[in-house]
Amino acid sequence: MRRGIALLCVALSLAACTRIADGEALVPVERGSLYREIQPVDGKLGGRLLTADEIREVTGLPRLLKVWEPVDGMFGSTSPDHACGIGYSLAENVQYAGYAAARIEGYSQESDEARMYSVSDALVVFADAAVAQREFRSFSGRMSQCDGVTTDTGHEFDSDAWTLSVTSADTADEVAWTRSVVDSSWTCYMAARQRTNFVASSMFCTHGSDNKAGDVLNRLTMKLSETR
Repeated sequence: MRRGIALLCVALSLAACTRIADGEALVPVERGSLYREIQPVDGKLGGRLLTADEIREVTGLPRLLKVWEPVDGMFGSTSPDHACGIGYSLAENVQYAGYAAARIEGYSQESDEARMYSVSDALVVFADAAVAQREFRSFSGRMSQCDGVTTDTGHEFDSDAWTLSVTSADTADEVAWTRSVVDSSWTCYMAARQRTNFVASSMFCTHGSDNKAGDVLNRLTMKLSETR
């Protein structure tokens, strides 16, 4: 119970092994693929997401600081009763029916008065590529129905309403969307991409239209393809 509460607080703030790389077992896939299946080690995915320096470089924000310890799981920010709660953040329990392992890391930059930027990346691993594809297509299909929908988390302690805008909904392997808080300039840009047995995702929140979620996701998927 305590772990569930902790994850909620964080979210509201923001087979055969060939070798081991960065603490993870890698399973070969068909020749010609850029990616290998990722298998968690002891249920965790440490060392796979972008480092702090990589995040700062790709966003052009050198003063970004890590704001919380990495989360080995997914967020539970929204009520399952709110269908479009799946768009609240980059990795929510309600997005998928099940997964093998997940990890989320986040950073922020603040002024004396307010938070200026919040940046996160996440990796969700499934049992195999078929499961990953099925779960992701279900998620992106549901997201495509949420374009223009205004909703909230369904929790009394976080009643702010927000509107979703689906900017890209390729149900094959990619989806991008925006969550804009009603009566506020705070906007979160998000993107998710399925490859082999995993989904990589990113979130870039700011006051305005400076969307770098795609840049973060491109760098993350590039990093995942580089591991052999």
